[in-house]
Amino acid sequence: MDLTDAVDRDRLLRTFLELVAVDSPTGQEREVAELLERRFADLGCTVTRDEIGNLVAVLPGTRDGVVLIATHMDTAGTDRGIVPLVGADGVVRTDGSTILGADDKSGIAGCLELLTLLRQDPGVLHPTLELLVTVGEESGLVGSRALDVTRLTATHGFVLDTAGAMGSITYWSPTSVYLTITFHGRKAHAGVEPEKGVSAVRAAALAVAAMPLGRIDPETVANIGTVHGGEARNVVPDTVVLEGMARSHDQGKLDAQLDAMRHACQEAAETTGATVEVLAEEIYRTYRIEEDARPYREAARAIASVGLPVIPRKSGGGTDGNLLNAKGIACVALPTGMVDEHATTEHIAIDDMVLAARVLVAIVTQDPDPRDAR
Repeated sequence: MDLTDAVDRDRLLRTFLELVAVDSPTGQEREVAELLERRFADLGCTVTRDEIGNLVAVLPGTRDGVVLIATHMDTAGTDRGIVPLVGADGVVRTDGSTILGADDKSGIAGCLELLTLLRQDPGVLHPTLELLVTVGEESGLVGSRALDVTRLTATHGFVLDTAGAMGSITYWSPTSVYLTITFHGRKAHAGVEPEKGVSAVRAAALAVAAMPLGRIDPETVANIGTVHGGEARNVVPDTVVLEGMARSHDQGKLDAQLDAMRHACQEAAETTGATVEVLAEEIYRTYRIEEDARPYREAARAIASVGLPVIPRKSGGGTDGNLLNAKGIACVALPTGMVDEHATTEHIAIDDMVLAARVLVAIVTQDPDPRDAR
């Protein structure tokens, strides 16, 4: 029997609903981490937790090779008390007051289903599995940034943490830079002597109005997401802080976009008499996995084996895969079925979760490619 056909739809759904019911906003992952430690251990894994809270569960293989499977345990935002609703249409959603948390508990549920199947059929050949579940992914890949990859032995892997059509392989992801822009003006009484003040708000507004933002070109985007400043409506504000980001698959285009944003800030400061500081922090760096690379080939073979078309996907977002690739572990990212992640309209079709689990099982249990023989 093909083990991919043994994925149990009802069990997978129960596991997913159990995980979603455990609150785990970024920074509050302890309860779900303890649950996962127990579940992984019960399924035959040796489990360790590093100093920041990342979990690594290792299942010994029955053939040569080591494969990494990465997910994350935190959910975006601050929503707690998530109540998943299973619709008659086979789609899991909430009542619209919270996110669902399919990002990335659908990925974790798939991993637990894989381990369950391998435990039920110990004669199935598979490589050693290193299952990484990170903390803080939603707040800038905090867990994978702190991860000591020397603790891992896998040379390649798969990140179960993307949206997109089932069968897609995210082989290319952008570089992302966070911007913190601080304008300094001069405080004054806005009703009595406004001419003595220099408005940091006006300077910031001029800068934002002059910046190229949104979709810049097919590879590049930029955004100013938050504005903080001022203390009262009758005080000329002396400080305003803008928080934003820029991303691109092309480093040259990203550099040009950052230069344009800095130039807009400097021009606005000079026009108004303010000063400005622009801090740029690279959060993650682009990666591109070629079609003949091992993780892409293994994913493509598995996807085709379950009857899905292989769809190359260039992503506008980042995952732990960006940092794993940067640290020397070649990874592609695969979809779990999640849709509208981070929004209160987030949902997932049970059938798509089953497909994602079947692809994962196929990756792990397929015959090795002779090209990869050591």
